[in-house]
Amino acid sequence: MKRLLSSFFLTALLSTLTLPALAATFKAGETVKVTTPINDNAYVVGGQVTVDQPVLKDLVVAGGNVLVKANVREDVLAAGGTVFVQGAVGGDVRIAGGNLVIGGTIGGDLVAGGGTVTLLDGSSVKGDVVIGGGDINLGGTVGGDVLVRGGRVRLGSIVKGDIDLQAEDISISGSVDGSAVLAGKTISLTPDAKLMRDVRYWSTLGEEQFATSQPQIRGTVTFDPTLQPLQGKKFERAGKWTAAAIITAIIGVGGFLLLSATLVILLLVLLTKTFFADSAKFLSKKTWTSFLYGFLFFAATPVAALLFLISIIGIPIALFIGFLYAFAIVFANPITAIVLAHTLQLRRGAKWGKPMIILMSVLFYLALKIVHLIPIVGWMICVVTVLFAFGAVLATKWAKWTKVR
Repeated sequence: MKRLLSSFFLTALLSTLTLPALAATFKAGETVKVTTPINDNAYVVGGQVTVDQPVLKDLVVAGGNVLVKANVREDVLAAGGTVFVQGAVGGDVRIAGGNLVIGGTIGGDLVAGGGTVTLLDGSSVKGDVVIGGGDINLGGTVGGDVLVRGGRVRLGSIVKGDIDLQAEDISISGSVDGSAVLAGKTISLTPDAKLMRDVRYWSTLGEEQFATSQPQIRGTVTFDPTLQPLQGKKFERAGKWTAAAIITAIIGVGGFLLLSATLVILLLVLLTKTFFADSAKFLSKKTWTSFLYGFLFFAATPVAALLFLISIIGIPIALFIGFLYAFAIVFANPITAIVLAHTLQLRRGAKWGKPMIILMSVLFYLALKIVHLIPIVGWMICVVTVLFAFGAVLATKWAKWTKVR
C-alpha cells in the first residue's frame, strides 16, 4: 500500500512540475485533437494537430499538419509543414511553416514566414501584417500597416495603413488608404485596385509603370531608382528572414519540449534508486519478453478501460486506467530514454553517477526525437523502442509490487 501511494504521489508531482510556472496544458502525440476547452496556456505538439475547442490564454502549437479551428483569447505561436489558423484570436499570431493559411479575426498583429502564405478573403487583422515567403496571397481587411518580402505577392486586402511590398512580382487588386512603397520586377494594378495616397516605386518599366493607372492612384507617384539596389538584397533577405522565423518558432517549441523532458528525467532519476537500473537488467536478460509486455500494455489497456466503463460501478477504475495510460503516452520518450541510458551503462560495464545518467538520458531523448523525423520508418523505430523499454519497466514494477506483498 505504501508503494502504491508513493506511485500516486510521484505521478501527481510529475504532472504538475513538468508544466511551466504558470498554469498550462500540455498535449503531445502522433495525432492530437483538442476536444475540450482549455482554460490556461496550451502547448500542443504532434504529427497531426487539431484544436477544436477554445483556448482562454496563449496557444503554442507545432506539428506536421496543424489546424486551429477554435477561438484563442490571447496569442498564437504555431510552426509546422501546413498550418491553418481559423477563428478569433484576441492577440498576435506568429506562424512559420511550408504552407500557411490564415482566416478568421486577429485582434493584434500577424507575423508569418513560409513557402506559401495565404490570408483568406473575409478575414480581418486589426494590427500590422509582416510576412516573408515565396508565394504570398493577401485578402481580407488589415487595420494597420503591411510589410511583405517575397517572391510573388498578390494583395487583395483592404488596408487601412501603409504598405511596403518588395517582391519579384507584385499584383494589387485591393485598396490602400495609406502610402505605398513598391519594388518589383513587375508591378500590376487590377481595375479594382485603389491607392489613396502617395506611391513610391521601382520596377523594370521605370517611369512608364503607372502611365495608364493614374485614375487608380490618388496621391503623387514617384519613380525611385534608389529602391533598385535594395531589390536583390531584400529578396535575398526575405528568404533568410523566412528561414529565421521558422527556425525561431521551432527552437522555441523544441526548447520547451526539451526543458519539460529534462525536468521529467531529472525527477525520475533523483526520486528513484535502482528501479530503472533493474528495468535495464530485465531488458537485457529478457529482451523479447519486454517487447511482449510493452505491446500488451499499450494494446490491452484501452480495451480494459472500455470494459470497465461499460458498467457504472467500474467508471472510477476506467478513469484511473485512462489516467495511467495517458501518463504512459505523454512520458513515454523520457522514460524510454532513462531505460536506454541504464542499458548502455550496463552493456559498457560502467558505473555512472546520477548526473551522467541524466545527461545520457537527455541525449537518448534527443536521439528519439531526431529518429522520429525520419519519414515512414522513423516513428516505427520509436514505437518499437518504447515497447521494449516500457515492457521492462512494467515487468520490474510488477516484480517489486508482488515482492512487497
